[in-house]
Amino acid sequence: MFVLLASLVGAAGCDVFSPRTPEPPLEAAGTYEQPDTPEQVIANLQAAVAELNTLNYRRSLAEDLTFTPTATAEARDPVWTGWGLAEEERYFSTLAAAARTGTGHRLDLNDRTLTLIDADRQVLDATYLLIVNHTRADAPTTVQGRLQWVLVRGTDGLWRLREWVDRELGSNPSWSDLKAAFVQ
Repeated sequence: MFVLLASLVGAAGCDVFSPRTPEPPLEAAGTYEQPDTPEQVIANLQAAVAELNTLNYRRSLAEDLTFTPTATAEARDPVWTGWGLAEEERYFSTLAAAARTGTGHRLDLNDRTLTLIDADRQVLDATYLLIVNHTRADAPTTVQGRLQWVLVRGTDGLWRLREWVDRELGSNPSWSDLKAAFVQ
């Protein structure tokens, strides 16, 4: 019986115990750096938008995220009641699914001021220009405004976006308008 089993293994191939050809590495999961500083959170969010990478977008947000929309958006849309992490994830996933493939998506942050509040909290104030080339005719592809991001260091030592305030610039569509269009 043993001889029969040994001959079957031998017939299956002499390379049973030899090293196999390695598989190619998994594709990169987008541009993401461990957020050891508030600047890395900002860079990660800009990269997540440019790549429409929902995982890296989510990784940059605190569990207790709060979002305050522009006054116009808040008056117009009822979606803002209880807006938190789940709604933020839903908006971004829907936006990413509706986006055209390829490049051209970007988040520019200008007139940036990063203010130290304490060792575990910094505030970014900036104007933004967000371009997302999507396929929906009922939503803007370019939005502008002013944002305030409160970035906090968690107990794990990593930084995340916890509070987000959106403000309008003139009559331009804002990020709040884009979020309202894609969360529904």
